Amino acid sequence: MLSLWASSWEANPRQSYGFFRIEILGALVSIQLIWLLTGILVYEAITRLIQQTNDDVDGFFMVLVAAFGLVVNIIMIVVLGHDHSHSHSHSHNHGVHDHEHDNDEQLLEKPKEGRNINVQGAYLHVLGDLIQSIGVMIGGGMIWYNPKWKIIDHICTLVFSIIFLGTTLHWNSFLTKTMLRSILDVLMESTPREIDAKQLEKGLMEIEEVVSVHELHIWAITVGKVLFSCHVKIKQEANDAMVLNKVTDYIWREYSISHVTIQIER
Repeated sequence: MLSLWASSWEANPRQSYGFFRIEILGALVSIQLIWLLTGILVYEAITRLIQQTNDDVDGFFMVLVAAFGLVVNIIMIVVLGHDHSHSHSHSHNHGVHDHEHDNDEQLLEKPKEGRNINVQGAYLHVLGDLIQSIGVMIGGGMIWYNPKWKIIDHICTLVFSIIFLGTTLHWNSFLTKTMLRSILDVLMESTPREIDAKQLEKGLMEIEEVVSVHELHIWAITVGKVLFSCHVKIKQEANDAMVLNKVTDYIWREYSISHVTIQIER
């Protein structure tokens, strides 16, 4: 929540792109906290398994508390899932200049797609609680049935903690793609995975007036806010403005990238 608030700060001469990447840093911290807490649970479970502790465990109370937590987490997942499914936006094309296709107002507008990374962070926390609640219910139910099976509590904690940890590292039906990979892609300024840079360059080369394309860069300042820049060498007799229009229109039409900077060369 703090990163969402901070990312809405106005851009300034020093932070000309705004504070969108605070979202990414917040999401990264969120994942690290998840790993830390999960690691503590795994450590405690393994320690108790090795030491064979005989602590009293109230199976009925475990089931009761876990059931309440399960209901709350299901409600939270429904709410977050609804927010996630409706938090998409579409940008629109705009005018161009001889060297730069730009729209400060659109860039600084809060992209709803960018907020998905924070929704995913909250989703992961709730998903972790949900998985742990299921594990506690299973373990509590078995201990309630037979109080001597106290070891089940530690085994369930260990197993379900590892399962949850896996949801932050691998593809899963809840988050579509891993949150961690999205964060690293933005921080490393990688080309967004949904965009084929080679295919985009090939499409630009198919424009009749274009001779060559170089210094092509595609990156994101946050999830869902993509920027593009390149140098385009054109034929001597070609009209700069016309080629610029063709290039920017192609990039918008095929890849929905609206913040485009093109340098025309001869």
